[in-house]
Amino acid sequence: MIEILREATLQSWTSIYLRIVAIALFYGGLVHIINITGLGGTPWNQTPTLWRVMDIILLIFDLFVSLGLWLRKTEAIIAFFVGIILLQIVPYTVFKQFFVTVPEDINTLNGLIVTEIILMAILLILIILKK
Repeated sequence: MIEILREATLQSWTSIYLRIVAIALFYGGLVHIINITGLGGTPWNQTPTLWRVMDIILLIFDLFVSLGLWLRKTEAIIAFFVGIILLQIVPYTVFKQFFVTVPEDINTLNGLIVTEIILMAILLILIILKK
C-alpha cells in the first residue's frame, strides 16, 4: 500500500492534484484561524463548544496535512483519507444534530461532505490509474 502511494506521488497528475488539495486544506486552516480569532462574523466564544473544539482539531489537521501533501508525503495521503472520513464525514453525518444551529447549517454541512467525497474520489482515481 505504501509503495503504491509512493509511486503515485511521482506521477505528474497526482503530484499536481496533491498540491491543489494542499492549497484547499491550507485555505481551510485559514478559515479556522479566522473563526478562532472572531473575524468570521460570530465571536468564537459565542459559538457552540463542539464547533470550537472542531475548529482547533481541523486547524491542526488542515495545516499539517496540507504541508504533507504539498511535499507529496505518502503518510499525508493516508492522513488525508482517514482524517476526512473521521473528522468530517462521520461527525457531520452521524452527529449532524450537534452541528446544526440554524437550518442553513444543513446545506453547509451537506455541501462540505459532498466536496470532501469528490476530493477523495478524484485522488483515489488518480492513484488507481497511476496518472
